Amino acid sequence: MKTTRDYLMGIDLGTSSTKTVIIDKKKEVVATAAQEYGIDRPQPEQAEQNPQIWVQAAWETMRTAVNQAGLNGRQISGIGIAGQMHGTVCLDSSGTPIRPAIIWADQRSQSQVMEVYKKIGHRQLGEWTGNPLATGFMLATWLWLLGNEPGTMERASKLLLPKDYLRYRLTGKSGSEPSDASSTLLFNTAQQTWCHQLLDTLNLNPEVLPEIHSSSDVSGGLIEEAAAITGLQSGIPVIYGGSDQAMQALGHGIIEPGPISCTIGSGGQLFAPVASPTYDPELRLHLFCHVLPEMWHLEAAILSAGLSLKWLRDKLFLTDTYQSLADAASFVKPGAEGLFFLPHLTGERTPYMDPQAKGAFVGLTIRHGRGHLVRAVMEGVVMALKSGLDIMTGLGAPVERIVASGGATYHPLWQQLQADIFNLPVYRSTQIETAALGAAILAGIGTGVIENVNQLGEEMARSTKLVVNPSPENIQLYDKSFQIFSQLYPALKIY
Repeated sequence: MKTTRDYLMGIDLGTSSTKTVIIDKKKEVVATAAQEYGIDRPQPEQAEQNPQIWVQAAWETMRTAVNQAGLNGRQISGIGIAGQMHGTVCLDSSGTPIRPAIIWADQRSQSQVMEVYKKIGHRQLGEWTGNPLATGFMLATWLWLLGNEPGTMERASKLLLPKDYLRYRLTGKSGSEPSDASSTLLFNTAQQTWCHQLLDTLNLNPEVLPEIHSSSDVSGGLIEEAAAITGLQSGIPVIYGGSDQAMQALGHGIIEPGPISCTIGSGGQLFAPVASPTYDPELRLHLFCHVLPEMWHLEAAILSAGLSLKWLRDKLFLTDTYQSLADAASFVKPGAEGLFFLPHLTGERTPYMDPQAKGAFVGLTIRHGRGHLVRAVMEGVVMALKSGLDIMTGLGAPVERIVASGGATYHPLWQQLQADIFNLPVYRSTQIETAALGAAILAGIGTGVIENVNQLGEEMARSTKLVVNPSPENIQLYDKSFQIFSQLYPALKIY
């Protein structure tokens, strides 16, 4: 039985599962646990989750991780939380959810998004928030609730983001912090405060929004109920935490401009730290706050990254694994013999911000087979992400190397495609569950267990190995392919 208190816990409240890790003072993971759950879809365009499933998953994984690490529950110095962004939990005056949470994948609020742009305009929204608005963001969801469920908003005492609700259940105290709050589109990202000009313009009540604190501040101590269920000691400090993307970047050591992360999971994200709140005036990508003070990040997001390959497997190649599909694609020459794929199966964000965008295979001929289809999907996903990368570099974001993460790191072809299409070296992280790892590290910062923050980037970068360099013969080919790819959405857009 271990006896020191030099252990930290990180919880990642994801869309499909909650993961908990425990690390030691060397930032080495000593335990990890996960519990999966689903998304409820009452209507085709709706995406909801019962907040109680998050709480139960957190309690279960916290207890499992403590047991797996061989700890007695009194040896955890602090707890951090990362969480899925944008979603909305409505609480009544007693702190009880009024309805299921409406999460980021929800698309019911398309008319509300259009209403905001019509009333405020792209330019003003950019100046106030630094961001485009999309369905599933708290602002759009709030407006939908006012128009469609006025009774819900009459009862609502607080609107919380998913990870903020979980922390509320762990500490009994509500609040938020800049990295996640900036994803609501109710936040002035540059000033790191709620945007009262926007709230006033849309006649929204600021009293239902929680107070903002620094990401690494201690929110409160673990309450007796949570301690009893998880086997931990009550009173353990719980910090405010951060968005899953900012936390995974911290877990990778991406805390200063230069390295960027490319995550290919169900969706895809590029994360580029910037030292000033510079945003895209055309609102093609996002500007959010990092979890470290006076640091921001540009974020490009596509909606159907790994989801595109899952769709192809589920619809056409049910007997295949993702590994066997990628193996088949590896035997196809770069460019898939002129076959292109637009990964817009659920609409698209960067760079089009179009929930009505449609996916497509283009250039299909009789000679194309299984491997061509798979390679075209994989190339299309990375080319879609390159659209965001080009915007980032155009805004002056320094990009020195790519740190690859997500499920796509498990096959060499995904890594080589990123290196060739981005024309940058790609490093695969050896860390697992990096968002939960980042949450544990931030808990260490907030509680003083981790003191030298400046060395974090260098320390965590040591875990990014297995560099994949661009293939010189493929760079020019993919440059030409990307020029064609970039013309497909405008040509096929359905007006």
